[in-house]
Amino acid sequence: MAAKTVMLVLDDELAQRFERFAREHGHDEAGALDHALRAFLDAEDKARNATEVMLAAAQEGEATSGFGLASHHDDIRRWLLSWGSEAERKRPRSC
Repeated sequence: MAAKTVMLVLDDELAQRFERFAREHGHDEAGALDHALRAFLDAEDKARNATEVMLAAAQEGEATSGFGLASHHDDIRRWLLSWGSEAERKRPRSC
């Protein structure tokens, strides 16, 4: 695996936080930065994957229920009120 050297300039406040983090976790500066960058990138990957799954589910829902993902309140109310009667209504399309 090839290594890459990166120069990073931190403002005073961030530098102090970074040094404290490294000390508290028993890292040297390079180890602390490696840890922090991996944690950040893992979190970004997880968020992107979750977004992709959510969008795919929404698109699948749109494809199966047609445009407009919800039934009108009145349609659902009439359907529920008809339960058990001889004139029981069919379930609203996207309910």
